[in-house]
Amino acid sequence: MLIEVPGHWPLDTLDIQPLLRQFAVGRISRLESMSESGPQTRWLIPLHGSADSLPALNLGSWRIAPTPLPNKSLNQAVTAPPEPRVVLRASVDHQGPLYPGQPFIYELRLWLPDQIVDPSLNEPEHPDLNIRRLGDDEWHPGARPGESGVLTRRWLLQARSAGQFTLMAPRLQARYQRDGHEEPVSGRAAPSIIQIDKAPLPLVARRITLTQQFTPARSVALGEPIIRTLRLRLEDGDGSRVALPTLHLAGLRVLGDGGQRHERFLANGRLLFEQEWRQALRAEAPGVYWLPEIQLPWFNTHTGREELLTLAATRLNVTAPPADQPGSPPPRPTRVGPLPLLGWTLLTLLLASGLRRQARWRAFYAVQLALCQADPDGSRHALLRWAKLRWPAPRHPAIIWLRDLPLDDELSIRLDTLEAACFGTLNHFDGSAIALGLDAYETRGLATLLRRVAWLNGTDHHKEAH
Repeated sequence: MLIEVPGHWPLDTLDIQPLLRQFAVGRISRLESMSESGPQTRWLIPLHGSADSLPALNLGSWRIAPTPLPNKSLNQAVTAPPEPRVVLRASVDHQGPLYPGQPFIYELRLWLPDQIVDPSLNEPEHPDLNIRRLGDDEWHPGARPGESGVLTRRWLLQARSAGQFTLMAPRLQARYQRDGHEEPVSGRAAPSIIQIDKAPLPLVARRITLTQQFTPARSVALGEPIIRTLRLRLEDGDGSRVALPTLHLAGLRVLGDGGQRHERFLANGRLLFEQEWRQALRAEAPGVYWLPEIQLPWFNTHTGREELLTLAATRLNVTAPPADQPGSPPPRPTRVGPLPLLGWTLLTLLLASGLRRQARWRAFYAVQLALCQADPDGSRHALLRWAKLRWPAPRHPAIIWLRDLPLDDELSIRLDTLEAACFGTLNHFDGSAIALGLDAYETRGLATLLRRVAWLNGTDHHKEAH
């Protein structure tokens, strides 16, 4: 007995008690498959016994009427099964209006019989759409021998502007095997008409959040930089349409300190865009500085309303450096052994013999000192400053990020830990391995001397601070 119904049905939804009264029932098989009209559930029930008809059965809220058993004739002609064919269907998976920058899914399904070999699909193209492959292909084989399997492929689309666009489906090319011969097969699904409405605002999304973080706290002494990190999370929108206002504040220097951006497709079907901006803030005089509020007008596609994202104004307090109190005892001199004294002497002679390289050597010393003190942000800034002197433009490509440094693979991997410490994903940072590896990229002998002197002074300073 074979029962086929559309949709997904659990095994216990079929009541087989009426069958047990008339037949000996074998092991029941249940199988789910995908047909041209959608998912289907099939039950295969072995029956042993003699009866004139099958009793009525209940399938959930459905009722299967009694069915008379057919009389099988030995001379009955066997009907040949229909020849399998290739079917292609394209669809746009989205509900409601679409706006520029809003992502939606374009899906292509292909029913391929076993006789199809070496199928290939090209990629859809359109000048007004950003098109990216989404996930991996899904393949569902036929439920029974001879039935077509289903291949599903998806793309993520975003329109660049409003209008009505016709998207041609990808073309299928394959070979069809028949009676020992192969025939070329080519075809495509029907084109899709995509309507993109004009949004009231350029930035559209389902949800937007903007936060900021300061390292160290918002109160520092004059001369100490403050690292401001802005983080934007945008759901179901185009992150390239986000533009933050440029910060101009009298008495406060603002330097771009890099950033990161990520885009990923979530399990709930949403596209999540995350961007991070880092700014180095340094005050020129003590006082109170107010960072102005940030406002981002955007259109909420979930509610269909225009909204305003606001990040409140932030106060920064910069104090004067502490002055020495009268009558306080003079600082205790650091004990210098014979080797550090010799090192300082050699350093002075070497620096005096190469005035043109003093700036680069001082920068290299600053790198070693920051690495010794386990200061990720200071090490990163000092390393970029030294690298621009070590490999100056235009003879070398411009160095903007740590990944631009012409270093060996092992040292480049170690710099990844420095980046992780700077961007807050690594709590502990040890710069000793990086400091040692940098010796190979500076003047031989002098680099080792500068590193040892820097680490000696950095260690003594660390001990006095404690």
